[in-house]
Amino acid sequence: MKKILALVGSRRKLANGEILLKEVASSIGEEYELELLKLTDLKLQPCRGCYVCLMPGKKCPIDDGLYYLVDKIKEADGIILAAPDYVLGPAAVTKLLADRAIALGQLYDDLANKPCVVISTYGIKGWEGYTLAGLNTIARFLGFNLKDSHLFLGALPGEGILGEGAVERAREMGKALFGEARKSNKGECPTCWSDIWKFEGTNTAICPICGQKATLSQGEEGIQWKYDEPSTRFEVENLKEHFQVLLREMAKDFIERHEELDEVRNRYK
Repeated sequence: MKKILALVGSRRKLANGEILLKEVASSIGEEYELELLKLTDLKLQPCRGCYVCLMPGKKCPIDDGLYYLVDKIKEADGIILAAPDYVLGPAAVTKLLADRAIALGQLYDDLANKPCVVISTYGIKGWEGYTLAGLNTIARFLGFNLKDSHLFLGALPGEGILGEGAVERAREMGKALFGEARKSNKGECPTCWSDIWKFEGTNTAICPICGQKATLSQGEEGIQWKYDEPSTRFEVENLKEHFQVLLREMAKDFIERHEELDEVRNRYK
């Protein structure tokens, strides 16, 4: 029997995300046990930037629910991350979790490659902002194998499942969790699925999330996008290099230079 952990970024009871994730889970095609965990119940604290978790054998010193969550992720065969759109971005508790990625990055051998789908909901067309890109990024930074993600329209409790095609889309996501991942949609980065681009000059676009580059040209059917080689930023081995090697070297450098840096900081007390 598959164990599915649903991480819910809403305080509402039976919120749209919770309803949708249950529809997703009901469609995976095999027996499962679903556990819901509200991120708001964990009382996650902001990262202190202390670097303690980067020291060999050390954990994050903050006494909150982070490592309880880690144990739940370890036990799970699949993850569903669901959070609403608040003020054009994902609910703040999801960013609190993402900001603890330095500590979680030391545990990739236990957490990485868990299949995951991401659900978000928003209330007004045109006001979705960067919500889905933000949640996808969080899932990828946690080392999950992102199989599908979707933004559902629905502000009022229970409304999200009533939209045209919502049930069918949720069931597609259920099949994708332990099946084949979806492809990028039109307008999305083909590597990380972000729909946010920054432009350098007149014909170069760069995904600010994963660094994927593209060259733009005018063709008979409008602007043509030619993508460079796929970005490898979110490959697990590269994430491990970032969190377990590069950041540890930065922490070591800080220790060696702390007297010099303290002199600079003290001038601004």
